[in-house]
Amino acid sequence: MPRPYAGEEMSKNIIEVDPAKFPWLDLDRYTFCMGAENAGILYLSGQTASEYDPELGRVVCKGDLLDQTRVIYEKLAVVLEAAGMGFQNVVQTVDYIDATALPLYRQTGAIRKQYLGDTPVGATGICVERLLRPDAFIEVSMVAMKGEKKPINPGWDRYGQLTYVPAVEVDNIVWTSGFLGSETVDGQAHYPQDTARQVELTYGIIGEVLAAAGAGPEDVVKTLDYISPQSLLQYPNTAEVRRGFFGSRFPASTSIPVNRLLRPDGHVEIEVVAVKGGTREEIRVPEWEQNYGGLTQNAGVKKGRLLQISGQSSLDHATGATVGGYDIVAQSEQAYRNIARIMDEGGYSMDDIVNTIEWVAPNGMMDYRKVGEVRRKYFGDRFPSATGVSMHQILGRPEQLIEVTAVAVV
Repeated sequence: MPRPYAGEEMSKNIIEVDPAKFPWLDLDRYTFCMGAENAGILYLSGQTASEYDPELGRVVCKGDLLDQTRVIYEKLAVVLEAAGMGFQNVVQTVDYIDATALPLYRQTGAIRKQYLGDTPVGATGICVERLLRPDAFIEVSMVAMKGEKKPINPGWDRYGQLTYVPAVEVDNIVWTSGFLGSETVDGQAHYPQDTARQVELTYGIIGEVLAAAGAGPEDVVKTLDYISPQSLLQYPNTAEVRRGFFGSRFPASTSIPVNRLLRPDGHVEIEVVAVKGGTREEIRVPEWEQNYGGLTQNAGVKKGRLLQISGQSSLDHATGATVGGYDIVAQSEQAYRNIARIMDEGGYSMDDIVNTIEWVAPNGMMDYRKVGEVRRKYFGDRFPSATGVSMHQILGRPEQLIEVTAVAVV
């Protein structure tokens, strides 16, 4: 049976996955594809329940959180099938939840179970400022891989009742769930109110998960920190914790202030991707060293097939100045210029990028649609998959409106 999609070559090997039949939306209108695959690694775009309503003449999301979650999983099933995969290939999911939908969120587990069955996945759920579609309650993004999937669990019983595991491994790539650090006090989980201590406990958990997979800190290529507003002032203190854990082998990193974490006393939730074996290549941009060299992250890290890029904003790292004033288009131009510079320094091109996440501050939402023109400039007419969400703020300076993180498969 032929595969039901028109797969187009992007770079040498990247296949743009846009299903031939996608009844919900006109896919030609967007500056991203539904999924991008290279070498058996598929990044799917974040999906909401958005669909075109001919009676209203516009795109809408209907129903409550559970109705919307069912539509999202139907859409993701179509994209997976178009790539010749299924839910058994999913290695990681991220749920972006509107705060108003939190009371129903636990019930989405039954829908996950219906589609994912017993296949192990890493998972993170975070609460965002809002989704790009004002009537959306949830957006879900996924990564899938061809190959044999192994669950990674250091022996923690509590995961038996959950719809996810601490991590999964396929072909030496380890994808983790999001973790929050706690300690046991009087038989209860206690979350210290010192952010650095909480993050230290989180890295203790991550260290155990990596060890269970036969990996170590030097194998981590990406960290993503979701930061609660209550810990923003203390967050800079976590740099020493990262130095203690990684030594000098820093991954690519992105730090995102979110509306809140699902656990109210949590300060920073961290998910990581690690690659076992292969040569580790750290991409450093010479003219950025003065402003970037002291950070606890590298601009880009390649190991195996994965090249992870640290989150980029309107900062010109050569000068240390922000660019673009309060203009989100000018700011995103700088962010993508930074990403292109990192790719170039590593000997790669923008055609190698399979996925971007655009994190938008609330006061950048009004003109966010115009960022599509910047994507056209950097990607031509062959787009990677993408997710866009509104977060609490950009970590840095008040005028910053957007941060972009990217991943390439090379």
